[in-house]
Amino acid sequence: MNNSEKDKNLLFQIFGNESHNEEEKKYEKLGVKFNPFPRSGTSNINSGDFYNAYLVPIDSGAEKELNQFIGHSLTANVLDSDDKFISATVVGDYGSGKTQFLMYARYLLNIIESSSERQERPYVIYIDNPGLNLLEFIGSIISKIGEENLKKYLWENIIHRIKINPNLKSRLTPFSVRENLLFQENIDPFADDNIVSYKKFLDSFVKYIPSTTQRKKFDVEFKSILTTILENETKDTVVAHYFYEFISGDYGINKTWEALTSGTLKQLNGKEASIIKYVVKLVKKQGFTDFFILVDEFEDITEGRLTKTQIDNYVYNLRTLLDEQREWCLIFSMTPLALKKLKSVSPPLADRISSRTILLQNLNKEQACSIVRNYINMAGKPNSILPFTEAGIEHLKDKVEGNVRRFLKVAFALVEKAATNFVSFDDRINREFVENNLISIEEE
Repeated sequence: MNNSEKDKNLLFQIFGNESHNEEEKKYEKLGVKFNPFPRSGTSNINSGDFYNAYLVPIDSGAEKELNQFIGHSLTANVLDSDDKFISATVVGDYGSGKTQFLMYARYLLNIIESSSERQERPYVIYIDNPGLNLLEFIGSIISKIGEENLKKYLWENIIHRIKINPNLKSRLTPFSVRENLLFQENIDPFADDNIVSYKKFLDSFVKYIPSTTQRKKFDVEFKSILTTILENETKDTVVAHYFYEFISGDYGINKTWEALTSGTLKQLNGKEASIIKYVVKLVKKQGFTDFFILVDEFEDITEGRLTKTQIDNYVYNLRTLLDEQREWCLIFSMTPLALKKLKSVSPPLADRISSRTILLQNLNKEQACSIVRNYINMAGKPNSILPFTEAGIEHLKDKVEGNVRRFLKVAFALVEKAATNFVSFDDRINREFVENNLISIEEE
């Protein structure tokens, strides 16, 4: 048997006689275009707004609380416009749908940001790892902004500061004068076409510096200007130094992105408020009005990953950070046990982050039907639960004890089995079908 025949044999073992086109048609008898349920039962945090738009919270009370929270968070603080702080905590057992709830919150904020009918432009970040200490938490936030984006925001701000400051601008002027010109004019580094990107701005200087000695003078002068701007804006020389190190790689020195995002720069311990305050400031200079952080899996902090001393340090530092940094809005998710432990470890922090609590409970019959309807709608059949029946959905809900994750995982497997076994368009995933297939599914 040659390699080609071996390959065909392996494909037959996996797919049988089905061709790729037949695979696409496998769900037709179910009345759907594809299997919309997540095979793992968990949300895909990288899914786009098209996907999340279908997954409206099945608990109308929780949905209402989320809408109210977002509305209140985007309402201007008349007494102090810089004080944007507001926080909520989504509480639910493992597998209760907390991650998908945060994905829907992100979708709503993105809708607001892109709406031409609203003035608010919220910037939203989702993180699923709060880290082992506060510096790692801040690093996760910076990482989600992205290296190139943060670099771009920093450079745009720096170039703007130089351009509007005659003193700083004059210090760079000698390096933009080209010698021995006959038919060419001097380059204006601050011309519109040279400040469209930091790379063009830097090139307008370094590309025409004639000697190594002159280049060294430029590096010294430019570093002095950068650190002056960063120190003025961060109000902290240590923080300014590391932001300088991060961007200085763009003209030949080095950068510290990995260290910034991993939280390994121990010199920045205690500087978290200064870092995040400057990052939020840079983001808002891009036209965003509000800064949202969605923090998933916060139970990791209190449920076994950290020692008691680490927990104490983390919650104390986070409480201090929330007192100092008031220009953001946060939504945390955690289990009821984690919130209970947090209240025992640090009542002040628990009060700050859970002033609004959104409780996600196990599925009831109506909610189970709603979640099936949401997913089936995504697969091309509006306002329908078919091929499921209400009795089949209720039986599945009872068997998984209302746990959303298990419910969705089994629903995916049931659709796959139905696609293989159904012979008629009238076949249904009813109580009997669920009962007959549940044991084999859970053993897989």
